Amino acid sequence: IYKAVGGPMYSSPGLMTLIVGSMLLLSSLLLFNKTMKNVGFTANVHAFSSWFKGFIRAKDTLSMLKGIAILAIFTFFLLPRFPFLLASFIFMFILMKVMGAGSNLKILIISASVSASVFTLFQIIFKVPLP
Repeated sequence: IYKAVGGPMYSSPGLMTLIVGSMLLLSSLLLFNKTMKNVGFTANVHAFSSWFKGFIRAKDTLSMLKGIAILAIFTFFLLPRFPFLLASFIFMFILMKVMGAGSNLKILIISASVSASVFTLFQIIFKVPLP
């Protein structure tokens, strides 16, 4: 990022993320090393596989995957092809319908009002261009 900004590294907006990322990497490596010494590789694989079986069977996991798929459709299909207001309305309506947020009328009203509010606030009041 600092090369794109054109200034010194210490004034870059990416410096803090570089420091935090490096500390997270170091912490995870230390924790991984400690776990391997204390428990061992086979026990870790067994613990992970038992956790993963429960994770896959959970109802929340399916809902999360549905939400990720709907977000991907919004990002890669709806936004490039439709205006922001229409794309965000369709996204919110489908997401709330799949997640079972209420009746069709309630979902329709909430989706329309939130999409219109976001559009009005950012595009008209703050003059921020939306995709």
